Amino acid sequence: MNSMNESNYIRNMQRVVMISSIILLSLTMTAWLREGLFRDWKKYQRQYNRLTDNPDSSDIADFRRGRKVYQVELDHFNRIDRCISCHNGLEDQRMYHVPQPHSVHPGDHLTYHPVQQFGCTICHGGQGRALEKQEAFGRDPDTHWPFPLLSEPYIQASCGKCHLTIFRPKSLEDTKIFQNGHVIFTMEGCLGCHKARGVGGILGPDLTEQGEKTKHEYSFQNIAGDQTISNWLKEHFRDPEMVSPGSQMLKLDLPEEDLEALVTFVMGLAKPEIPFEYFSIETLNEFKGDRELLTGNRLFAFFCSACHGKEGEGKDYESFVTGVVGIMNQDFLRNASEEFLHFTLRKGRSRRQMGSWAEDLSGWKSEEMDSVVGFLKGRKIINSNLSELNLSSGNTGRGEELFSKNCEMCHGPGGTGGVAIPVNSRDLLSRASSRFLYETIFYGRKNTAMPSWSDLTSGEMSDLLAYMQTWNTGPGNDLKIRLPEGNVENGSLKYHYLCSRCHGEFGEGDTGPAILNRNFVNAASDSYLYATIAEGRSHTAMFGWSTDVYDEERLGNQGISDLIAYMRSTANQRINYIHAGANPGNASTGMPLFRQHCSGCHGNHGEGTTAPAINNQEFLNAASNGFIMATISIGRGGTKMPSWGRGEDKYPMLDGKERQDIAAYIRSWQRISIRY
Repeated sequence: MNSMNESNYIRNMQRVVMISSIILLSLTMTAWLREGLFRDWKKYQRQYNRLTDNPDSSDIADFRRGRKVYQVELDHFNRIDRCISCHNGLEDQRMYHVPQPHSVHPGDHLTYHPVQQFGCTICHGGQGRALEKQEAFGRDPDTHWPFPLLSEPYIQASCGKCHLTIFRPKSLEDTKIFQNGHVIFTMEGCLGCHKARGVGGILGPDLTEQGEKTKHEYSFQNIAGDQTISNWLKEHFRDPEMVSPGSQMLKLDLPEEDLEALVTFVMGLAKPEIPFEYFSIETLNEFKGDRELLTGNRLFAFFCSACHGKEGEGKDYESFVTGVVGIMNQDFLRNASEEFLHFTLRKGRSRRQMGSWAEDLSGWKSEEMDSVVGFLKGRKIINSNLSELNLSSGNTGRGEELFSKNCEMCHGPGGTGGVAIPVNSRDLLSRASSRFLYETIFYGRKNTAMPSWSDLTSGEMSDLLAYMQTWNTGPGNDLKIRLPEGNVENGSLKYHYLCSRCHGEFGEGDTGPAILNRNFVNAASDSYLYATIAEGRSHTAMFGWSTDVYDEERLGNQGISDLIAYMRSTANQRINYIHAGANPGNASTGMPLFRQHCSGCHGNHGEGTTAPAINNQEFLNAASNGFIMATISIGRGGTKMPSWGRGEDKYPMLDGKERQDIAAYIRSWQRISIRY
């Protein structure tokens, strides 16, 4: 019995060993055949030999001869590429019109990027060490390769990684789609929210860092289609909030080919980890922050247009949750001073999407800040020229209509005065030259309630001034006056002891008008200033300092000359704060007026509902009382902000005192003073 059991056991074990041996031999043969005959790289090499009419190219001969793995060792890139093991025809000029993987490389890229120096994956992506097509492409979700092979058109993004200069575009061979993406990137104002190469906004992620992310750093939970970086970006641009819940980015309404072009460009913003000598000089300089200065129009396109619109038209509150001010609106430009624009750019607006564009945050240069402000102010409509002014041909009837429509709301009926100075004044008109009056109307007075009326034509200017001169015997003359040389330091002391009590410590205006004002100082001649200081202005609080005061306060020619010299020296001085200026209104009276007329759009507390938030500390520090008063008075054409000085449709006309009270109530919200 024991002998029989032992024999059965031996036979069973022999069967097990035999079966196992057969299985092992089959696996070995399968692996041997697969590795020796059916590997992708060997199969492709056999095909290449047949295509090139190699006499020793039969399958048996090739198999017998064996295959060779070709690889390029790229220590400087920290990679090894074996792509040429399959792509044997890469540099074979006979391989035109032959399908991949045997086709010759298109263009003359290999002339400047030889395979032995650059390899393949630095441009094409993919897993360079792999010898199987699926593994080499790295696109299979199970492969877990961070940089899959790029397909058209996204392969063009690789050119940008070494050669792209965002701010000084140059033509790159065979990259039409990539370059179109550059144009779209600029037109859509992507740098308004995102940084790239150290320049741009701070609301969204840095696009340089974004471009360096691997595939596995993206969430494809809400992505339909291929799980690739290019598809993720395209779907994100198409519907940002769907792909990234909570994203505040607006949808890009672009055709498919433009979306693909933009994706290609954004993918090219990445900075690859390669030695510096492989970057173009211009690209390397951009990475270092050394770039050419941008002009104002290019700055606007790159950084502002995404929010403010390509033509600065802004975004209304009906179409967008948070509307955006139209900064090329003519009524805005006629009121907004250079200081207002500078302050807003540097400080932004808290609790709004308007971030700070200060140099240390945005990467802008100080000259570029000046350039974009100049560009915006340059968009103001100009329809007249001083050389075309002709008072003798001016129509006083039309001039009266213009005054009634545009000037009476502040200067009063017939120019007799209201919330602004009386211009129907013999003292004013007998001393003011036509140039002074024209420039005052044309340029306005920055940070005061006197806006610019540069949109009036030369004919309208002639009509208006002709009408104003009917209040006087004739136009004043710019008489030459000989004054001793003024001493700025002495003039400064005299101003602060004698003039600041009415005109404000910083000349911003108080009970008297703003006189340390560049627009005023540049328009006023020495003779005009001398006569006004020396003789005063009748029927106003401005008395003559050479005739109406006594003892030590009386000013002679030297004292007046010192004052004039000081006033002119302030024209180009840098200010520390934008001073609010005169505010004669009553905030308590203004509150119910604001609630009645303004809160429907601006909110009960100015928080902004369907109009801008004006209870905002950055706004209140940028906007003088004059700016607020002018905006209330003339409104904003093309928007829902009416002219409360004229009255429009269903909106009543508010008198000057009511408008001043509303301005005072708005000013009462200011809690802090922010340095300019």
